[in-house]
Amino acid sequence: MVARLRSLVDFLYHMIKKFRLDKKVVLVTGGAGFLGNFFVDALLDMGATAIILDKSAEAITKTLQRFSKKQEQVSCHQLDIIDNDRIKQIVKEIVSAHGRIDILVNAAAFAMKDLNESVGDFFAKFEDYDQSLWQIALDVNLTGTFLITQAVGKVMKRQQKGVIVNVASDVAIISPDHRIYEPDEKNNYSGVPFNTPMSYSVAKAGILSFTRYLATYWAKDGIRVNSISPAGVYRNQDPNFVEQLSFRIPLGRMAKPEELKGPLVFLCSEASSFITGTNLIVDGGRTIW
Repeated sequence: MVARLRSLVDFLYHMIKKFRLDKKVVLVTGGAGFLGNFFVDALLDMGATAIILDKSAEAITKTLQRFSKKQEQVSCHQLDIIDNDRIKQIVKEIVSAHGRIDILVNAAAFAMKDLNESVGDFFAKFEDYDQSLWQIALDVNLTGTFLITQAVGKVMKRQQKGVIVNVASDVAIISPDHRIYEPDEKNNYSGVPFNTPMSYSVAKAGILSFTRYLATYWAKDGIRVNSISPAGVYRNQDPNFVEQLSFRIPLGRMAKPEELKGPLVFLCSEASSFITGTNLIVDGGRTIW
């Protein structure tokens, strides 16, 4: 009995160790955002040193306050993800301070708050969509990921090891169901004043191709590249909208933000050491319908 118990304890220890990220240096773009905070929280819980890159000074301040008890594990840099010169400077500073970069999590995404009123209607119909909005969405969601990955990839290639996790979306795989945004008089549903613009879906679909390309390109250099595609994440949205979307998900609800922690840690850790070029779909089954 004692021998069996010891064997079980050893097994659990080795399994848990596979998921640990102790002393790993992790960059998280968009780390001061809504989902970014949950990602950082998961990484810190597993022992990593998290370096947050985010455009919003206000969000960075709030994030540092949130993780004040783990301040030795957290640092932040204000960064516009499409500023290539600034990216190169920050990556150089990080390598100088830490000696390496072990993991890159590309979570930065274009948000409505980044727009000025003069830019136009982010949720306009496709027929009326402004080219400048299309370009901004592609720049942040796709080009920004390209630029930071290029800079960090050079570091990882010198190291001959590294892990990259790109955050895509379920609408990179399937088309958004436009009916969940539109009024439906038969079901007494008034609709919502937002939608999923084509630019977002196209950019996130590009992330999947980007992931596969780099997975094969950098495989010989010991760099693994994977992506996560979450479905809609609950964030106090309009209850009627939540009901409409949940109806289209086999598990019958939207994702909870903390439910993305496990998949992220898995792909960042040695638990997924033989996985590369994979898109981990975290959608409650939505994309299988």
